[in-house]
Amino acid sequence: MGAGTDSRIAPATEDALSPDGLRHGPLGRSNAPANGGAGRTLPDRRRLLRGAGLLGAMGVLGTGGVAAVSRPSTDSRTVISLWSQTVAFDGAGERVLVGARGSAAAPGAGAMPGTPVARGASGMPVSALQPGTRLVRGLSATHPIVLASDAFTKAARPWLTAVPEDLRDLARSALQDLWVLSEGMPAPVAAWSPSWRYVWPRDAAFCAVALARVGHAERAAQILLHLQSLQARDGWFEARYEPSTGARPDSRPRQLDGTGLLLWAVEEVLEAVGPRDRVDLAGSLSDLVDRSTSLLVELTEAGTALPPATPDYWEVREKHVTLWTMAATLRGLRAAAALTAESPVSRAAESFEALLHGSFGAAGYQRYRTGGGEDSALALFDASGMPGVVPARQLRSLRSRLSRPGGGIAPGESWRQDGVSWTPSTSLLGLALARAGDHADAHEVLRWLAGHRTQVGSLPEKVLFDGRPAEVAPLAWTAANVLLAIDAL
Repeated sequence: MGAGTDSRIAPATEDALSPDGLRHGPLGRSNAPANGGAGRTLPDRRRLLRGAGLLGAMGVLGTGGVAAVSRPSTDSRTVISLWSQTVAFDGAGERVLVGARGSAAAPGAGAMPGTPVARGASGMPVSALQPGTRLVRGLSATHPIVLASDAFTKAARPWLTAVPEDLRDLARSALQDLWVLSEGMPAPVAAWSPSWRYVWPRDAAFCAVALARVGHAERAAQILLHLQSLQARDGWFEARYEPSTGARPDSRPRQLDGTGLLLWAVEEVLEAVGPRDRVDLAGSLSDLVDRSTSLLVELTEAGTALPPATPDYWEVREKHVTLWTMAATLRGLRAAAALTAESPVSRAAESFEALLHGSFGAAGYQRYRTGGGEDSALALFDASGMPGVVPARQLRSLRSRLSRPGGGIAPGESWRQDGVSWTPSTSLLGLALARAGDHADAHEVLRWLAGHRTQVGSLPEKVLFDGRPAEVAPLAWTAANVLLAIDAL
């Protein structure tokens, strides 16, 4: 989803940012490096770092650019269905959609409290849900999945009790959303509707950091160890993975942001674990750190070159590197510098920040180096713990510049004007504001998210022009952002 005359903008009925967004328009060839295949051995990063400096950084910007912002003409009152109210575990320990489109109480479903409800063809009705949980009603207190839910809640209770009272219900539901999308799996899936039922490295990084902050450092570590096992030897990650097999589910190009964001997640999770476990965990994750550091150093020529153009969270092919990829790369280099304690890596991070300011900063930190309009990717800097990199006033202005009638924000200024708010972008902004110390505005964003959950309390992916939740619910990335934003208040 670019700017200007880019023809990849999807129709209003198709969501380019959705998991299947890459198939919604002309694709062309991948922009991922042709020589970036799994199995290639990276050169020693110390050799790559030698001789690189700021003059080199400012001399490799190139001449490519993009046109001014062009907002596609679409229905500003677009209506998208809510695909489910939430997801819950049934008596067989399987996840089922609750309140899915077309779901209804199956014949013989009991009306008495505690009576098990049979599953219909499209999931289970809302009446099947045990209130305040992600469990169907009628399960015994000793059922394994009930015990698992209780254990998860108990571990997070000390964190939850410190949450401001007016946000506690939101925090509780976000915890439940993250639990139901991760329990019994090596890493959380994005959502449970079929096209979202995959592990995205980007989403998993946020989920790992959130879990570590709320009292589940061991779960967070397991996510990182699993992603380490999926990472190619050259440091790249696929766009997404099958949760059970770790296989690549389709031919979409690899995405660079996962490499940088998982380095950030390693740094944050290590800070959250106790001193006794920190050294052991750091050793266990050394392959992830080494491969990721080497890749980012190589691709940026020790911080002096722009990384390659790859798809980002908009999930469309890109001809130009985006602000999101720049932010994730900078965050990865900074984390790598802290984790490796290697001064050449620190210099690479410093050079890359100078490159960011001299390239994207010159045009006001838009989606692309020379245009494309405001992008919610701007929030990633503060959200991932990089205060002061981008102007604070510009961060605060995203709420109005990207506003939608329902009260949230869109992914970017060049996004189609369909009236739809996206909770991943809105919650990321809330997290950025919270970590930047703007607690009043962050609180306001969180209250908006709390007020636009589904009937049973799950956080949806979208909110329509009239405030209705839409498409999938719950969404793991949004839940993680909410927990991290609350934690930062």
